[in-house]
Amino acid sequence: MENRILREQIEEDIQLLKDNLSWDTNVIKDEYTFNYWILSNIYNLDEEECNVNITEYNDKGIDCFVHYEDDKELYIIQNKYYSDKTILSSKEVSDFLTRPLSKLRDGNYRRSVELQKLFEKIKDDEQYKIFLHFYITNNNKTEDVISVIKNFKDENVFAEIFFLDDIKNKYYGKSYKENITLNTKLNVKNKAAYLAIRPQEYNLPNMSEAYYVMAKVTEIYKLWNDAEAKNYPLFEENIREYLGGTSGINKRIITTLKDENERGNFFYYNNGITIICERAKADAKIVNITNPQIVNGCQTVNSIVEALKNYKNINEEFEDVYIMAKILVMKESDTNFYRDIVKYTNSQNSINDKVFGATLQPFFTIQKNLKNFGFLLTVKQSDKYQFKQFYKEKKELGELLLKAKNNISDNFIEFKMLQNVQISLETLIQIIGALKKDAYFAYTKKAYLLKPTNKEYYQQFSTKIGEFFTTESIVKLIILYKKAEIDKRNSEDKKTPSPYYLLNFIGYDLAKKNIDKQTFFKELLSDELEVIYERYKILSQKYYKAFKDKYELEYNQMVKQKVDIDLMNKVLNNHFESMKEYNSEDYNELRNIYNKFKEERSLTHAISNCRNSSKFKACSPHPSSV
Repeated sequence: MENRILREQIEEDIQLLKDNLSWDTNVIKDEYTFNYWILSNIYNLDEEECNVNITEYNDKGIDCFVHYEDDKELYIIQNKYYSDKTILSSKEVSDFLTRPLSKLRDGNYRRSVELQKLFEKIKDDEQYKIFLHFYITNNNKTEDVISVIKNFKDENVFAEIFFLDDIKNKYYGKSYKENITLNTKLNVKNKAAYLAIRPQEYNLPNMSEAYYVMAKVTEIYKLWNDAEAKNYPLFEENIREYLGGTSGINKRIITTLKDENERGNFFYYNNGITIICERAKADAKIVNITNPQIVNGCQTVNSIVEALKNYKNINEEFEDVYIMAKILVMKESDTNFYRDIVKYTNSQNSINDKVFGATLQPFFTIQKNLKNFGFLLTVKQSDKYQFKQFYKEKKELGELLLKAKNNISDNFIEFKMLQNVQISLETLIQIIGALKKDAYFAYTKKAYLLKPTNKEYYQQFSTKIGEFFTTESIVKLIILYKKAEIDKRNSEDKKTPSPYYLLNFIGYDLAKKNIDKQTFFKELLSDELEVIYERYKILSQKYYKAFKDKYELEYNQMVKQKVDIDLMNKVLNNHFESMKEYNSEDYNELRNIYNKFKEERSLTHAISNCRNSSKFKACSPHPSSV
């Protein structure tokens, strides 16, 4: 995929964001809206939550920030939405790396009260990491700019710049890979310096081909150089980013390698690296590798490069400096075995691995099933592009839209374009979370929903969404979400009906009525779904007004607060009492829908009691009547 395609995708997304965020008057400018794009696509914040994370318009120090409290990480971000020809000056980068931090440390940052308060809270916590991230939408790299980033040194603060190539890699992650082949090799001292595990030769059917190599650090340096020369993504499958040479562990690696008296002990100090490759072949002194991917050891390898790059004769200086390299031959990366290797070899530190978390088979199963109903689930970031290419022909798109239309009447919602029937995996999890948990979960936990190391949100919720609802029920939830999004975009306040609060109210009311949510949505007819939507859609607006009166908080602040159950219950009761009194026809129509489910539950309960009684045979239906 060319960078031009990514740039066009960003432009398309920005136009969609403008439609969705018309309540924010600043989104009239593309460069401002790009902040939303970065926050929602790179840092996984919900769009409606992003406004709070964007600092005052036209601030030249910080454009936005992200705080991951669970991971103890604060990201301070500047974005440059530049054309292909615009050159970034080193002064702009230098100012970003120094001025905002200086003001925050002095307690004088005026652009965002929330960011200053947050910084005051975390500044003395040594476990916190602060990241300075600079994004630019072209590839006009200059030595001055790169030098500014490389020479930046600040304890527990890590600076990095992302050009368009880098944005592409962060956006598509391991799901995107250019068609580049890298054949490389590791020279070893002698045959005794590596262990070869060849299952077929050694009658080890339950093991995979692997090589444990006592490799020279100079060979790892050359491997990195080979990859750089071919623009090969050596760390593409590695789900941890390089934190720079100032972090504690990396600093010790570099110091050890630069110390002539200590570097010989490096082999014993370091845990080594893990490489996965498509093929490997070894003889007495060489291990040949095809398409290597470093899945553990990003920090180590980059620190080796940092330490060796300024030596003129590395072969002589580092003649007897070794590292353990574990090489695993694996032709297919989309396997549980592969994912477990990456997971367990990276378990000692926190990782930011949204793309990795989306690769579980259950998500692809949901994707396949939803397609049968005319809906496209974007599991991988590259799916959006792939769908766009496949459905650019009118015939294919028409067939897909027809399937979607069969699920609901055109009077309720229209499906005219590809984007009408697309939904991202994260959004789908948020939809289900809003119904089963609440709107607060949907809005504020997005960053953790596809993080495999998170037990509460990923392991116990996201991976189980296929167990909560059948595909038919999920389709109806998507339709409710899509309808609310359309109505919100066309509403006067541009904020309500909120899709997540709408689903929260429905889920809360079903729980009050003791009606199973899966059964409810599976049995709900198309016209009944419209009734449910029309009777509940006003509730998010009523809740917002009541919340604002009680707490004096605006909408974008409300979505970051826990749901007030007492207030929700009050809004719900008042709404239906008012409907009962002034719109009895609407009230009765809704009541009839719920009565249907109550009757079904009563019948099921009666049959269950009958079967459990001693007179089971007497009350069982006659075979001829079944």
